[in-house]
Amino acid sequence: MDTMTYKHELFFGPLIAKHFSIADPENFQKHWETLNLYSRTRGVNRFTGLVMALQSAGLSDIDHLVAWAETTDSLSNASLEKAIEKEASADLEKALAWSNDVNRHIKAYEGEALAFPNAREGLKKLSQLGQVYVVSSANREAVEEEWHEQGLMPYVTDLYCQDRGKKEDVLAQLLDKVESPSQILMIGDSPGDCYAAEQNDVSFYPIIVGEEATSWSDLMSMEAENFVAGCYDEAAYKERFWKNLE
Repeated sequence: MDTMTYKHELFFGPLIAKHFSIADPENFQKHWETLNLYSRTRGVNRFTGLVMALQSAGLSDIDHLVAWAETTDSLSNASLEKAIEKEASADLEKALAWSNDVNRHIKAYEGEALAFPNAREGLKKLSQLGQVYVVSSANREAVEEEWHEQGLMPYVTDLYCQDRGKKEDVLAQLLDKVESPSQILMIGDSPGDCYAAEQNDVSFYPIIVGEEATSWSDLMSMEAENFVAGCYDEAAYKERFWKNLE
């Protein structure tokens, strides 16, 4: 889905500035976009990104938030709510208010949220070759709504979003559904997707930022079947992926 850019430009960054009273919101926004869209931390979970950005901005009094993000099994609103019930703090409450505000703005957004060109056809091809699981650090409700609107859900077996745990943990769960890690191909556009695949010894196919239509076309026309046949050249694609984020 072509949704990351507008969400970070319109909602994630600006609402951090609002809830955490950022002194220089313009420069903070530039840093936020670099962090989340155009560098090797692209696609990081919203709460991990929040901590990284606040630390870079020199904000103090976020110790509880940092500790929670480093120790929680699920970087989600539900987990954050439990942490607040256990021991409330201003930084945790601000983080939850921000995340809820982001979700409200995304739900109310009236602009177009479109699938990348060739993504629907690519998913259809994948569903013919095996099962398709969505592994996302985004809010489940938003993912489900967007994918339904774009006609993608008929090709999806199940959704594993932020409520189901970190991506690497979700992949570990999916390993129980196959005989060998060699039967799983992780498809994604962020370093987090690549790292999660590596941690679970499964293959990774990158959707190259700025070349999404071509990436989906190549996957549909040849690489999905190459993977099934055991002749997918993962190293070459990884090299292109990392070079694109330098």
